[in-house]
Amino acid sequence: MLHWKFNRIAGLLVAGAVGKHECGVHCVDGSARYVTCANYPGQRFHGCNCACGPSDGRVCVVHNPDGSAVEDCPK
Repeated sequence: MLHWKFNRIAGLLVAGAVGKHECGVHCVDGSARYVTCANYPGQRFHGCNCACGPSDGRVCVVHNPDGSAVEDCPK
């Protein structure tokens, strides 16, 4: 049982390092942010950070549920 818990925690740490761990419908803080990109007009990608946008996304922005911008992505 202890071995299982350790592997689960280690897996979460690895997922956190990748940056895609917050790409579901809800963020860790409970909010429902999304990413938009200029080259994907009209599409919203679930996620709490820039890593959740498409790999070929250009001029991407992370938004709060009310549409306000949270973060401009570096690409």
